[in-house]
Amino acid sequence: MCLPGNLCKRIGTYLLIVGLISGPGPTVASSPTSPPPPHLGYGINVRLEGNIDPLFTPLGLDWIKLWEEYQPSPPSRRLPAQVLFTLHCNGMPANLNAWGARVSQIARAGRGFVEAYEVCNEPNLDRFWGGAPPNPAQYVQMLRVAHERIKAVDPAAIIVSAGLAPTGRIKGNCRGWSGNDCHAMDEREYTRQMLLLGAGEYFDAFGYHPYGFAYEPERALSELPPHDNGNGFAFRGVEAIRALLEQHGLADKPIWATEFNWLRDDGGTLPADCRSAYEATFGWMEVSADQQADYLVRAFRYADEHWPWMGAMFVWNLDWHNYHTWDCEAARYFSLRRHNGTTYGAPTPAYNALAALEKRPGHFGPILAVDPPGLTLLTDVLQPGPVTATLTIRNAGYRLLHWTATVVTGMELTPTLAITTGLQGEPLTITVDTTGYPVGTFTGGVTIAAAPTDTLNSPYIVPITLTVAHLHPRLAVIPPSLSFLAGASEPRTLTGVVVPTNTGHHVLTWTARVLTGMQISGTGSLGVQITPTLALTTGLQGTPLTVTLDTTGYAPGTFIGLISVEAIPTHTLDSPQIVPVILRVAEQLHRLYLPLILRSFPSTVQR
Repeated sequence: MCLPGNLCKRIGTYLLIVGLISGPGPTVASSPTSPPPPHLGYGINVRLEGNIDPLFTPLGLDWIKLWEEYQPSPPSRRLPAQVLFTLHCNGMPANLNAWGARVSQIARAGRGFVEAYEVCNEPNLDRFWGGAPPNPAQYVQMLRVAHERIKAVDPAAIIVSAGLAPTGRIKGNCRGWSGNDCHAMDEREYTRQMLLLGAGEYFDAFGYHPYGFAYEPERALSELPPHDNGNGFAFRGVEAIRALLEQHGLADKPIWATEFNWLRDDGGTLPADCRSAYEATFGWMEVSADQQADYLVRAFRYADEHWPWMGAMFVWNLDWHNYHTWDCEAARYFSLRRHNGTTYGAPTPAYNALAALEKRPGHFGPILAVDPPGLTLLTDVLQPGPVTATLTIRNAGYRLLHWTATVVTGMELTPTLAITTGLQGEPLTITVDTTGYPVGTFTGGVTIAAAPTDTLNSPYIVPITLTVAHLHPRLAVIPPSLSFLAGASEPRTLTGVVVPTNTGHHVLTWTARVLTGMQISGTGSLGVQITPTLALTTGLQGTPLTVTLDTTGYAPGTFIGLISVEAIPTHTLDSPQIVPVILRVAEQLHRLYLPLILRSFPSTVQR
């Protein structure tokens, strides 16, 4: 959230529509019949590590977000929850390599104590981009460097892209970036440009700040009042970001809400000298202390039930209650503690509600996945030998997994494994020698076990089914016949093409010849009246066969020729195929006559 000491004056221009947006509308609640499997992380932003034990622990949350801005180094001990550590950024570094070295240093210090790193905060605002115009290309460069440096030190670390501020539909163009007025950039356009620049390769989760502003968490974007002007200032604004990820082929990437909350109205606690300016900027979005508590609880429940793609969610904030007490700093009124002159402040209704919330924490470790989940092999009893197939061992969760593969013993099949260990994403080739197997169906399996031990779906048994059968090629000729059209007064040489193909198994070759004389058909004898010429007489399946016909000397009428296509091996089904060649000769071809003939004979007609 944009939180400068000068009342975040940028919000008045870039985030809000001051004085226009009305208060909360009616509650819109929705609940599916059954929620998806647990997938959320329940977290909160913490300014001072010293506040974790007295203030964080009673909340029963499983994630803590700490900031390099407030403590330069990651925690040096194992905290009572998983940790997201936000790297401090101040625009594009003058020396990107030196900045990367600093990131490496942080990752080394945090290894074993930090599960995830957020790379920068709200870079679509100039306040958090060193005062310079927001620039998604520069940010993607930093994200790439951070990803490379952190993964090199701690491959299991989760990389979260910077939580973007909900700025709304900004007009203008700044230095070639649309939706950018040089002070703030439309978060949707910023996201789109990030993804076009390949940012999807450099994060494990996409960061966003779905603040609730003036509305209850269930309020759909389509239900916002007209004077929202399409800005999407609501908790469910994150759904537009999700749609962008899907459009760019990143549906498998979760979104992390690295900040969200509702601004509490604490009434008379504001200093008199800035009260009016504060109210002009923030007054429209304030909710009561009870509403803040209610909306936070409902937000977690809504995300749990409706957003299976949502990962960790971090309330903003736990302990900014005594931050900048001398001015009208809005951060204090997002805090779940109320400033009362003491170190830890007093609990707000939201603090108590969050502590009482029934939580369904998701799994933020690896999840073993195998593609395909099973193997079905088919082989010809007449052609025994090795049959191979490949599995891809994936991690459908977070962090990093290694896998080990073993053959299930005591079954009908005993496959051979090309390798027995690997890293997520690496393929496993499995070979089954079918020599000696009679016609029938046989089963076997391979067990995939993953490390670390908290990997879900491990071990996984990949079933293997081998079917041994008499497999035959099957001959088909496309098209199954040829038709030609000619004029008696205009003799010429016509050509057509048919393609002998294989719609069965194995590989076939074909031989073609022109039939002469009387041929026996299903309805009697068929007189052969034309003799086409073949460009070639043998070929491999899929090789085209060109047929040529000289129409010189033919009187008006209809004439028939036959071509036989026969396949090898001899057990090929539907072999031989007889291809009729039909020649229709008209007295004279006219411009109006030709389309009528073509409509009457839809097969290949050439003139």
